[in-house]
Amino acid sequence: MAGVPQEVPASLRERRAQASQPSGGREAAATPRDSSISHNSTGVDPVSRDGSQDRTIPRGLTMSMISWRQGVVIAAMFGISFIVIMSLRGALEGAPRGFSLFANLYLAGTIIFGGGPVVIPLLREYVVAEGWVSPRDFLLGLAIIQSFPGPNFNFAVYLGALAVQGTSVPTAIGALIGYIAIFAPGLILITGTMGVWHKLRSHRWLISCLRGVNAGAVGLIYTAVYRLWRIGYLRGGDQTAGSLESDPWWVVITATSFVGGMWFKLQAPVAILLGGAMGMVWYGIVKT
Repeated sequence: MAGVPQEVPASLRERRAQASQPSGGREAAATPRDSSISHNSTGVDPVSRDGSQDRTIPRGLTMSMISWRQGVVIAAMFGISFIVIMSLRGALEGAPRGFSLFANLYLAGTIIFGGGPVVIPLLREYVVAEGWVSPRDFLLGLAIIQSFPGPNFNFAVYLGALAVQGTSVPTAIGALIGYIAIFAPGLILITGTMGVWHKLRSHRWLISCLRGVNAGAVGLIYTAVYRLWRIGYLRGGDQTAGSLESDPWWVVITATSFVGGMWFKLQAPVAILLGGAMGMVWYGIVKT
């Protein structure tokens, strides 16, 4: 009837709504997006609305700054240099102290695996056992280096400076020899590995092998800590070192530091100061 509004069928209303809707809206409805993430088409990490960033590797990013052929050449050259240096180390009798120091630390830097603590027993084997540094100076330097940030490999600089004392090699040159010899193998190998890693990382058997090697590294760290425990006690002005298990009080200090750091979130500087205070308590009771 005229003047009376007629009801529009639902199908017609739907067609009219679709016709009036922008094309971008239909695409957005067809491809719903996560309301918490703002996506883009550049291939970089998506950024959430709260400013945080998902740790997603961009599609075009690779770790190969050098080609795999260059990587193989670098690794081969390192292998040749290692064989030559070790051969001269074993063949030369009465070699200059500078070369012997470089060869020993070059060997330690090559065979080390398992993290910083593992290198300490190796450095003791290749420096203290040679008679270049006394056990007392070794442990004092270890205590100093543990109080500063940075890798334990820096300990080789201290040992290099002490190892050349009494020779024609200046102390600064000995420290430089120790620095280069301990760091060079790792830097060369990681550079060569970067060239072939993007080719090898797709093999699941290799990834599984590396996981097993990492698990073995944990055992090496515990072994290194135990070996340090056996030679970590200085007897007054004596140049030799003994085991920390010779006095139960050192066991108490060690257990206190471990429990405090593991379960009570005790900071390392506080643990060091606490251990020093407990050591002074022992000195005040035993020596007075």
